[in-house]
Amino acid sequence: MPQGLPWFDLLGILCVTAFAAVLLLDLRALGRPRDEVSLHVDPQALAEGFREGVQWYGLYRGDEKIGFSRTERRRREDGYQLIQQLRLRPGTSDAGPTDLEVETELDADFALRRFSVRAEGGSVPLTAWGERRGDTLHVEAQGLPGLPVLDLPLREPPVFDFSLGPLVMSHDLRPGDVFSFTHVDPMGLLPTEGRIEYLGRESIDVLGETTMAHHLRQELPGVPPLQLWINDLGEVLQQELPLQLLAVREVEAQASYGLLAPETAAPETAREASR
Repeated sequence: MPQGLPWFDLLGILCVTAFAAVLLLDLRALGRPRDEVSLHVDPQALAEGFREGVQWYGLYRGDEKIGFSRTERRRREDGYQLIQQLRLRPGTSDAGPTDLEVETELDADFALRRFSVRAEGGSVPLTAWGERRGDTLHVEAQGLPGLPVLDLPLREPPVFDFSLGPLVMSHDLRPGDVFSFTHVDPMGLLPTEGRIEYLGRESIDVLGETTMAHHLRQELPGVPPLQLWINDLGEVLQQELPLQLLAVREVEAQASYGLLAPETAAPETAREASR
């Protein structure tokens, strides 16, 4: 031990050094693309039309919170990867899945290249993957009735719900603009024709703030029109879903409260935080 340096001083230096190292690791982790993205879009992300990160949503039926969803966005070499996870409380899904994960790979124009689906907790577990092969959607599935391999004709590249926003925001929008698209239901996996109408901008309350959002109306066969609100990058802020569900952007602790391990829970729900 160096002369004149008491042992407790040396111990203090080691503790400070260790704390600084842990803090540095935490700060580096904050910059990883897995982190929750801000409600506010910075000019660089707006210019690029995309940003990496995670958004969390509370799922409500009326005033009752019944689950959450999580959307993660990443860049790939010449395209993008989007992952959506959904969890519902047991007994609230009407025999449907309580855990759903959909992963998609998109090209530079946000058109679908390939996807995978995993659904658990329902009456019939489902595992499937598929890819676009020219004007055909090739699907291989376990858990669907009928043939395990399907080749479905396409008029255009299909989209899943959570990749619609970036695709729509790539256009110069005016109220009344209508877009047709081929939609893929992650459970049925059959492409259907839908349309989406741009209704203009309006203010909504989200994450305890009032912010401007783009208001869209989505129409699908056999489903009442659904409303959604997105930001300038096409990221969903609030969205109506089938079965009278509403997805509301929340921070992770609020969205997952009571649905994950206790250490991830928050003492208040998003409804309470936004009052």
